[in-house]
Amino acid sequence: MFTVSPIPPISSIPPISPIPSISPIPSISSIPSISPIPPISPISPIPLIPPISPIPPISPISPIPLIPPISPIPLIPPISPIPPIPPISLYLLCLYI
Repeated sequence: MFTVSPIPPISSIPPISPIPSISPIPSISSIPSISPIPPISPISPIPLIPPISPIPPISPISPIPLIPPISPIPLIPPISPIPPIPPISLYLLCLYI
């Protein structure tokens, strides 16, 4: 009869339902819901269309170096005023002497 008593208590061990009812596994279903994050397609059109195309076509880089720095600077001061002065002064000096 003493042996029958220890056997029933053992049956109380199996009822450990917390182990089989592992709730973390079902909660994994929340991970698949991350699917909305992969559609990162909105990030691609933004940097491909506005920043790359509209900025260069504005043509702010072309008109600036084509008009002022290249044409007026080398054409007016260095070529015209400098050479015409020395020859005249030399002629005048030679004539005076």
